[in-house]
Amino acid sequence: PEKVLLDGGMGRELRFRGVEILDTIWSANGLLVAPEIVHQIHLDFIAAGADIITTNTYGIIRANLAKEGLEDRFVELNRLACRLAVEARESAESSVMIAGSLPPLRGSYRPDLVGEFNEIEPLYREQAELLAPHVDLLLCETMSSAVEGKAAAHAACQTGIPVWVAWTLHEDHSGKLRSGETIAEAVTALSDLPVTGFLVNCCAPESITMAMPQLAKTGVKYIGGYANT
Repeated sequence: PEKVLLDGGMGRELRFRGVEILDTIWSANGLLVAPEIVHQIHLDFIAAGADIITTNTYGIIRANLAKEGLEDRFVELNRLACRLAVEARESAESSVMIAGSLPPLRGSYRPDLVGEFNEIEPLYREQAELLAPHVDLLLCETMSSAVEGKAAAHAACQTGIPVWVAWTLHEDHSGKLRSGETIAEAVTALSDLPVTGFLVNCCAPESITMAMPQLAKTGVKYIGGYANT
């Protein structure tokens, strides 16, 4: 089967390079204090062989920006993250694809905080509409429950560009989501949406190994796993 290599974790790489990473807005702080390093990281991932680079939008969440007094920069930061990825691709004269990251809105690995579909879907739609004109696909990543994945994917699919969903798995190595739901249940929740990529991420390699056969049994195409956001 064809293999596609995604890039590595932006937040961790920024920290490795000395950029302050805030607990509130995580890697989004790189856009504020070191956009040139964000750009360079994209370039380095391309040079390392990535087929897809991901916008640095995992930390751009209205509620979290508000904690830093930055909510009014939500649109600006989303567009800046896209521009840095696009400019890196152009600088590298590369044909890599760009994925627009749609993150958990109320904390990573917290299915208990996800909320209802009708509460979070409009928030995802706002961000998806900002990213879609600049990216090749939308990546709903680190989804901890079926409803979180469905809300993000439903919003993303309204843009008309390809959508991938990546769930984060429980650390008990069962292959289940952090909510306790099975991969099959998570996939079934998306059955009425034109999602084209199904992945797992941000969990122990043993959890990914356990989940892959379960994901394959659902009959979906284009499956994969990756370690970091």
